[in-house]
Amino acid sequence: MNILHLSNNRLPDQRIERASQTGKKVGHVISFAGPLNEGCIFNHSFDKVFNLEFSKYSNVKIPSHWRILKKRYKKILADFQPDLIHAHNIVAAKLASEFQVPFVYDDHEYWSKRCQVLSSVWKPNKLFVKWLWTGWEEDALRGSLATITVSDKIAEEHREKCEKVYVVPNFPSYSESERLISSVKRLDRLSTVYIGSDLSKSLTRKNPPYRNVEGYIDFFNQKYVGDLTVFGDINLISLNNVKSMGFLPHQQMMAELTKHHIGLLPWKKHWYHKYSNPNKPYEYAHAGLLVIAVSDFVNVKNNLKEHCILYDDLNDLEQILSYYMDDLDLLYDLKDKIRKFALENLTWEKKCEPNLLRAYDHVI
Repeated sequence: MNILHLSNNRLPDQRIERASQTGKKVGHVISFAGPLNEGCIFNHSFDKVFNLEFSKYSNVKIPSHWRILKKRYKKILADFQPDLIHAHNIVAAKLASEFQVPFVYDDHEYWSKRCQVLSSVWKPNKLFVKWLWTGWEEDALRGSLATITVSDKIAEEHREKCEKVYVVPNFPSYSESERLISSVKRLDRLSTVYIGSDLSKSLTRKNPPYRNVEGYIDFFNQKYVGDLTVFGDINLISLNNVKSMGFLPHQQMMAELTKHHIGLLPWKKHWYHKYSNPNKPYEYAHAGLLVIAVSDFVNVKNNLKEHCILYDDLNDLEQILSYYMDDLDLLYDLKDKIRKFALENLTWEKKCEPNLLRAYDHVI
């Protein structure tokens, strides 16, 4: 079967690439259509790659821009002749729905709920996007052969409009994780890590409400709770107890994670978190780190079980970190146990591939 992954977001995207590898593993011919970064090569993931540029105008279906996008997409369909479209997120699903090729809708974000959050902080004209994409989401759910998404709570609500909904979280792949060599170096000071670009943005309050990390830089610099090492924030400057590693290639970052004790998911409480299932806690677990997360991340806790500790606020977090500062040996003893749990229970191959392939089966 020819499967075309369609996305309005640029590669690299680990979710798209893992899904493509799964398709290739079972004998499908896989291609990608979407925006491409200059110089990126993804021959290991796709048999063909098509450059299809989306814009802020096509993403809200401004007629002239939408017609151009459809014309270019139609040429790709004629070239590759897919049997199935794997449409990633709402704009790609809308484009796929206007052609006769069957499609699976891959909902990474629960767009109607995300728009509901952002409409309170966006400019007034962005309310149009909320209205537009909410309608597109309903069309995608009703028009797709099947829907896949990242959490049980999203799936539960999507099943009100689409009978065939499958949960495919953003778990690391076993093939990536088994190559990881854990650091044996022992630190004499508690070391917490965070993956994300939010901390520098928090200084200017540019983060969306459900990714609010205001106060955490001061917390680690002013409290006696060890160090915080941040990966992925190219604008964050190291200061006192907060150390910025900037951007690292994924496998190099994973190797660096193994040197630390705790992985943090610090976004302050928000109602949207009950739908969220970010991948960073699972990367922490594969690196052997104890995960500490804000208490409304129920999906994360359900997946990590006793390897995730929840907290309510910064006072609560201070108590938890203070406890582990006095028992670093306990965290080192847990590393192998957490990593083993992750390899057995939190891999793409074991938990994600079966549901993805079930979704594809509906095209037959």
